[in-house]
Amino acid sequence: MADTFSYREADPDSLLPTWGPLRTHSLVWRPGCDLPALLDAWEARLTGLDDPDTAAIVTLPSHETAGALPLIRRGFAPLTVIAERLAGHSPAPRPSGVSVRAATHADLDIAVELNLHTIRYDAAFGMVTERPNTAEHLRSALAGVLGRDHEAMWLAVHGDTPIGMIYVDMPQDAGWLERFTSARPFAYLGHLGVRPDARGTGAGGALVAHAHAVLDGAGVASTLLHHALPNPRSTPFWYSQGYRPRWTMWVRRPAARTSPGVSYGVSAQPERPSAT
Repeated sequence: MADTFSYREADPDSLLPTWGPLRTHSLVWRPGCDLPALLDAWEARLTGLDDPDTAAIVTLPSHETAGALPLIRRGFAPLTVIAERLAGHSPAPRPSGVSVRAATHADLDIAVELNLHTIRYDAAFGMVTERPNTAEHLRSALAGVLGRDHEAMWLAVHGDTPIGMIYVDMPQDAGWLERFTSARPFAYLGHLGVRPDARGTGAGGALVAHAHAVLDGAGVASTLLHHALPNPRSTPFWYSQGYRPRWTMWVRRPAARTSPGVSYGVSAQPERPSAT
């Protein structure tokens, strides 16, 4: 079972702990496996009793609904979905009153700000955590996106004010997700965010329509993204944009609990543990 169970400790001085807990136990699902038996065997291996910066994660194909009840009975909840859109599957753009332009290095501050708004909102749903160094590492990561030799980030602008941002990883940057799709080539939509006071303006839809046009024009067959399943905004939005759930991450946080009924106060505060 060595390849069935794994454990990872994230580098605290990196962006990775923003997207999840510092310490992660993972169970690898395979077709035909006895999931209840694997879950029971896994329990003895879990460490970090009552540590809210740990998680036990099982990633299942979203259509494998037979696995839901065994996970629920053991205190897991479906928190994050990997959704996929195939080329050409998009609604017609709706009028928005905003324009979309490519972001430049001069927009780095606003890109960080917009991404932080998304992290703070998604933190309420149990995986994403704003850390004390999140802004610093976001700045480095987004500077890297802006430094690519092709357009990969765009802003929605109302008047002269940027109110939303989207960026994508083209196929050459998206290989880390290859096991989650059979389509080739595929891309990854890394972030979409709109200022809280600009939600409902159509800025998000305008950004997605622009990114989809770029991806389709480049011959990308499939686009993947992560979204928080409990988020009442992102779940209906993404499926209205042509995405469909492919994989669901079932999470128990903390990984090991004294009692399944204990609440651990996961929050969006910068120094407390809590993806998009």
